[in-house]
Amino acid sequence: MIEIKEAVLKKDIKKFVDFPRKLYKGCPYFVPFLRFDEINNADPRKNPSLESCRAKYFLAYKDGVIAGRIMAIIAYEDIKKSGVKRIRFSRIDFIDDVEVAGALLKAVADFGRSEGLEYVHGPLGFNDTDREGLLIEGFDRMGTFETQYSYPYYHKHLEALGFIKDVDWLERVYRCPPAPDQRIEKISQMVLKRYNLTSLHLNKKQFIERYAKKFFEMIDKSYSGLYATVPLSDKVVDSLVNMFKLIADTRFICCVVDENDNVIGGGIALPSIAKALNKSGGRLTPLGIIRLLWALKHFDTVDFALIGVLPEYLNKGVNAIVISEILNGGINKGVRYGESNPTLETNNNVQTQFKFLDIAWEKRRRAYVKPILKSTDK
Repeated sequence: MIEIKEAVLKKDIKKFVDFPRKLYKGCPYFVPFLRFDEINNADPRKNPSLESCRAKYFLAYKDGVIAGRIMAIIAYEDIKKSGVKRIRFSRIDFIDDVEVAGALLKAVADFGRSEGLEYVHGPLGFNDTDREGLLIEGFDRMGTFETQYSYPYYHKHLEALGFIKDVDWLERVYRCPPAPDQRIEKISQMVLKRYNLTSLHLNKKQFIERYAKKFFEMIDKSYSGLYATVPLSDKVVDSLVNMFKLIADTRFICCVVDENDNVIGGGIALPSIAKALNKSGGRLTPLGIIRLLWALKHFDTVDFALIGVLPEYLNKGVNAIVISEILNGGINKGVRYGESNPTLETNNNVQTQFKFLDIAWEKRRRAYVKPILKSTDK
């Protein structure tokens, strides 16, 4: 017997948040969310995304035991932007049982139907800085802090339930070169001079106080034309700044500004904390904090978290400046690998910006879509 219950009370939200830790116990590739972050996400007072989104949390019980979870998100800005009446699903996890998966996704569809929506799609989060896409290739590799691992049976069950591909993202792990690439250095210097740009070298205080908001405004504009992206509100930007304040390393932050000190491009790479989170289960206990602090100081891999260029500066070589700056920081630190976050397989500008680097391995993840049947349909 499968029963779906909405998680409303805080004790049930905690069950929702903690379920993946049990499901993936012993899995060396799973990277959990930070537990307190996920609990706070359900609180409108602490999650600014809920000002423009509506979310519900569902738990699946089989024979009285939690067997799966799913979040339903109505992103009103996405509906307004795309013109498509669709509801997102996120945080989907379940045991190897297609009936459990079907019951969870039906709960999302029923919610969407009650709100007059026509499609279910995902996995997608509140915005483009949230986790997105279901892993379909690369199950033998650890993910990043910004991505979601899933067992190989997940996508098989979704496809058996009639969900079809909407888009794919690629994630690539690149080998960091032992020395700066002179071709990229030459292009970077030429672009800086030609367009009267400056690549800033900032400490964390300078970045946070003077450029962080400008940086995220640039990211917002540069991502605006991409799949399922939504505008970042000022409060969402503030929350992102606070998060990056904790884990960012200024050696891997690049801000490119014009003559008026406007950020026209840039990027942030983060020290990989995936292994630390895997060991701590996403809990910031005293031991978990020690592991996290150790990971932030001792790492050989960085995650290319955000890289963007304003539309008017695309195809002018600004990407070369950003990549050069971040790679030089990695070379000086002795970094061995750089891992991209999900990038659309159709986004050639992004897919080609690392073409001079060797690919160590690759993962693929997918957003699925399915029409919501009307209540009178069989």
